[in-house]
Amino acid sequence: MMDVLQAHLVRARASGGVFARSVARPPWGLRLPGTIPLTVHAVIQGRMWLWLDGPRSPVELAPGDVALVRGGPDHYIGHMPNAACLPHEQFQAHHADDERASTDGANVFLCGAYVLSGDIGRGLLEALPPTLTLSAAANDPLHDVIGLLSSELATSAPGQQTVLDRSLDVLLVLAMRACFQRSEQAPRWYQASADPRLGPALSAMHADAARPW
Repeated sequence: MMDVLQAHLVRARASGGVFARSVARPPWGLRLPGTIPLTVHAVIQGRMWLWLDGPRSPVELAPGDVALVRGGPDHYIGHMPNAACLPHEQFQAHHADDERASTDGANVFLCGAYVLSGDIGRGLLEALPPTLTLSAAANDPLHDVIGLLSSELATSAPGQQTVLDRSLDVLLVLAMRACFQRSEQAPRWYQASADPRLGPALSAMHADAARPW
């Protein structure tokens, strides 16, 4: 049977994804532009907060949590809700010394911008909420992906960009799968693929789109 989610994701491969590991001692705040189609945050150490422009309440993130933020309004992360936030370049310069010091008492987190080489499809992105947060338990594959990204970013090595790109792909698939499985607002094509009658028909149509169904 055709995997319909796979059919959507196969065109959404990361290429030259921008990923960074940050160490920041409070007080700190980071502003990310809404022009990024999809941003990923993973918390390694310490608690932090995420919020959007507008009236939405800040969301607390704990170590092991992953947050996906869809493009649209700017969004912010900080050591406390509504902390003063700097653009990425200023944030890096301001906390450069934190990177070189001990991480005791600091927040450690990963930020990734999903740069698309293909057309992920408006419908697929719009199926995600503006922000999606997931908690990665020790036995969750998300936990393993976060650990791989963190260790890969600790040192430079040949082929690193490919490892980051493919890891970002895996993280996106796991996050979307978890989102769609737990949400009543999952896209209709995803809900239909799990239906015992509609699923086979939908798979057949995807496998042979040229047939006059």
